Amino acid sequence: MRFASPDSAWLLLLLPLLALFTLWATRQRQRDLGLFAGPEVSVRLTRTVRRGRQQLKSLLTIVGMLLLVIALTGPQFGVRLEMAERRGVDVMVVLDLSRSMLAEDVRPSRLLRARHIIGQLLDQLEGDRAGLVVFAANAFVQCPLTLDHSAMRMLLSGLSGGDIPSQGTSLQRALETAGKSFKEDEQQHKVVVVFSDGEAHTGDASGAAAELAAQGARVYCIGMGTPDGDLIPLRADDGTRLEYHKDRDGNYVKTRLDEAALRGVAAAGEGAYWRSSLAGGELTDLVDRIAGLEEKELGAERYTRYEERFQLPLLAALLCFLAEAILSERARPRREWQGRFA
Repeated sequence: MRFASPDSAWLLLLLPLLALFTLWATRQRQRDLGLFAGPEVSVRLTRTVRRGRQQLKSLLTIVGMLLLVIALTGPQFGVRLEMAERRGVDVMVVLDLSRSMLAEDVRPSRLLRARHIIGQLLDQLEGDRAGLVVFAANAFVQCPLTLDHSAMRMLLSGLSGGDIPSQGTSLQRALETAGKSFKEDEQQHKVVVVFSDGEAHTGDASGAAAELAAQGARVYCIGMGTPDGDLIPLRADDGTRLEYHKDRDGNYVKTRLDEAALRGVAAAGEGAYWRSSLAGGELTDLVDRIAGLEEKELGAERYTRYEERFQLPLLAALLCFLAEAILSERARPRREWQGRFA
């Protein structure tokens, strides 16, 4: 058993607080009723109230919240083996995670737009292996080449700007890391797709792209941002904006899309360059170029897919909340026998 979103488990820490609040609210209600009506009147007003039902309703609420948190963590258990026809293209996505990708000159931000386009790209790569390299000053393989695109989506959804502690932008290292992810003895076509704003790259990225081209890989670049640029927002953990990024002299830093640098990398890698757009034409052109490389099928590969089981705790949580809403804390008052003709 595993969880698709284990980060949501921190919500379990709120359950003891909910239990304490429920206990405090019950005692406070009893105290306020005693002060308002007095002991004798309050006893008569609450004679149909069943303490056990009140406790059961509170318990159903807490259990429902527990099951809801479990559903949010995305439990997965039970696996099935699936066969996928493997075609002749391996696609390594290279994603810029430098702080400049937080700029909002494209909505909602450069990074979120890039993540969205990558998700759309994965939808078009059925039968092609895909992997993910992230970079700032350093580069790392976030997801090795795989046919299980759902695993790559899960890793992609957790990425944010500034995740890599060493800030800066070294596309050269990212391209070298992507090149090492391909296996030299395999016959499939190789594609590297770069998502970056192209700004302040260190090293010889064009040289690294040329080396990939010499190894039979094509390098395509999609520019994230606009030439006019924007300031870089700094946000708190809850998403609220705190300030804009400043340099060491206290001046605001404005980041701009460097199309010349990305065009040079794409040209050296015998690929092409596009600027990201709302219409999404760049993705269509990219997919067409990748499809044009497919000349052979390399058989089939078997991979493991985990079954999503969040539906079970979610259904149980809804039943708990429904039972709590239906269950009354008052019992029907009994009528006393006053005689046949009373």
